[in-house]
Order: sequence, then structure tokens, then C-alpha cells
Amino acid sequence: MFYSIAADCVIFIHFLWIAFVILGFPVCLYLNWPRWRVFHLLSLIAMVIMQLTHTICPLTHLEAYLKSKGTSARVYPGKFTIETIERLIYVEDLTLEKITYATIIFLTAVVTSFWIRPIHVKKRNNV
Repeated sequence: MFYSIAADCVIFIHFLWIAFVILGFPVCLYLNWPRWRVFHLLSLIAMVIMQLTHTICPLTHLEAYLKSKGTSARVYPGKFTIETIERLIYVEDLTLEKITYATIIFLTAVVTSFWIRPIHVKKRNNV
């Protein structure tokens, strides 16, 4: 039971990590958090390196380990939320070519955002 819950937690953390890598850019850009933008850039570079070296994400390894330790006996055959998150994480129709093009475009946008600010946040006047 512990391993099953731990595996579900790892899947959820994995989903949050992917959401940060994808959605963190516009959020950090809008809020103008330079440290988070640098952290986001470093995380994106790590993801690109993992793709180029065909390395499997450590969270995937941890998830597989925890699932292999858990018992297969369940009260019902599947967990809707976890299965939905897994389908979002492990997309089957993506090819390496599509991933490469999307990553290059996204990485270019993130890097250029340090020099060109497309979103200008107005400062409030404190009266």
C-alpha cells in the first residue's frame, strides 16, 4: 500500500515538474522573477540534455521502482486521476522530431526573454 501511494505521489510531482517546465516561462516572465527565470532556464537545459542523450527522467525511474514494489491487488482496476496524469506525461503520438522542434523554439523564446521583454509590467504609484 505504501509503495502504491508513493508511486502516485511521484507521478503527481512529475506532472508538476512538467507543468513548471512548460508553464513556468510565461508565469515567471509576467511576474518578472529573475531567479525563477534562471532556475526555469536551467531546468529546461537539463530537459534538453536528457532528450539529446536519450536519458530517462529520474522521476520515471523512481516511479517504475515504486510501482514494481507495490502490490498489484487493487479494490478497482484503475485510478482515474493517476491514469489521466500518466497519459499527459507519457504521450504516445510524439516523435523525436516534433519534440526537438518544439524544444528548440521554446528554448529560444526563454533565452531571448532575458534580453527582450515582451511583457512590460506597469509599476503602481504608492500614494
